[in-house]
Amino acid sequence: MNNLVDSEGSVQYGLYDTPVENINYEDYRLETPMGIPVPAVLKRLLINQFVFFGIVGPEFMLGMAVADLRFLANGFFYIYDRKTGSLTETKKIILSRASLVKPCPERISARFISDDLHIEMKSSKISAKGRDIALDATLNFADTNPLRLCTRAGYRGWIYTRKTMPVSLSGHIIIGDRRTDISSPACMGLLDWTIGYMRRHTFWNWASTALTLPDGRTLGLNLSCGVNETGFTENAFWLNGKMTKVDTVSFVFDRHDLYKKWRITSYDRKTDLVFSPECHRSEKVNAVLLASIFTQLMGTFDGKLTASDGEVIDIRECPGWAEDHYAKW
Repeated sequence: MNNLVDSEGSVQYGLYDTPVENINYEDYRLETPMGIPVPAVLKRLLINQFVFFGIVGPEFMLGMAVADLRFLANGFFYIYDRKTGSLTETKKIILSRASLVKPCPERISARFISDDLHIEMKSSKISAKGRDIALDATLNFADTNPLRLCTRAGYRGWIYTRKTMPVSLSGHIIIGDRRTDISSPACMGLLDWTIGYMRRHTFWNWASTALTLPDGRTLGLNLSCGVNETGFTENAFWLNGKMTKVDTVSFVFDRHDLYKKWRITSYDRKTDLVFSPECHRSEKVNAVLLASIFTQLMGTFDGKLTASDGEVIDIRECPGWAEDHYAKW
């Protein structure tokens, strides 16, 4: 379909089997909880969108994101060396009146440019340069089967998200003066693209990975709670490109010590995982109207996944991410 918002100013909630080319949010009939129409200028300011790209490799994990909050923009780029345990990161918050993420999830276009951080995502080409680190990658979406979902957010809002994993890729990374070529199946990528009129106070926990299993099959995983469970969930995993949809997920962890093991299980018992953190990146922002407490951990998953056909996949020391996030938009 071409547009998410129809001619009546409404959106259809649920999973989408076909691509949504354009998120025409300005056509949405946004109202206050009391039914008062929101002016067009406020509709443009209230929309939030972000895109996260990650790579999992045998020796490193890489993550980058552009969060477009209309008058503020947040970008980060890091590479985690799994052998040495070191994390090299560049992050920046800038004032911005221009849209840094285009509302076209099938043709990703996002950019973040500051004095020491440059991120460019354009369809299948992704590049980034920070202090002492760089990436240049080409993605291959031929065998991907994205999860596309639109859910309610609060009384009048909505969120549209597109999860694409695992994604084959080729390219190189640079850490310091060392250049390393990367390619699939050893390295696999994932994309998390989201836009919406979110709740004023939003939180989520998230777990994800994209990799090649020891038996040669590819695995992608996306589990979340807190933001998209209003009738539907964004939870799923992909084995060799075939998606298994997952029910609601519980994240059990110690908020006072995030390095203790996390237990991540789904109501339908298709996922039963333990996440062991190894490293993290975090930020705390309090900009009066906006606030964020964000911790993204890198570590390994152990446990099992049960596919739709009944196959049980053993997960042993599979690298990936877990996340704890609170935001006031």
